[in-house]
Amino acid sequence: MNTQDIWNFVTTQGVDFGIKLLTAIVAWIVGRWLINLAVGLIGKAFERGGKIDATLANYLKSIIAVVLNIVLILAILDLFGVRTTSFAALLAGAGLAIGAAWSGMLGNFAAGVFMQVL
Repeated sequence: MNTQDIWNFVTTQGVDFGIKLLTAIVAWIVGRWLINLAVGLIGKAFERGGKIDATLANYLKSIIAVVLNIVLILAILDLFGVRTTSFAALLAGAGLAIGAAWSGMLGNFAAGVFMQVL
C-alpha cells in the first residue's frame, strides 16, 4: 500500500469515526445531565410526598439511576453500530436469574415497600 491509499482511508474512515466519537461524548454528557435531573426530581417528589422512608427513597433513586445509566450506555453503543440486542438479552437473563435466586428476599422487600408506602 502506498501513502496515498493510507491517507485516503484515514480521511474517509477517520472523519466518520471522529463524528461518531464526538456524538457519543455529547450524548454521554447530555444523558448524564438528564439522568441526574430525573433522579433529583424523583428525590424531591419523594421528599414532598413524605410517605416514603428516606432509606427506601435513596434505594429507589439508586435503582433508577443504574437502570437509566445502562440504557444510556446501550444507546451510545448503538451509535457506534454495536448490536445491543444480545446485551439486552443478557441483562434480561441476568435479571431473571437474580430474581429467582433472591425471590424470598425480594418478596420481603416488596412487602416492606408496601408497608412503608401504604
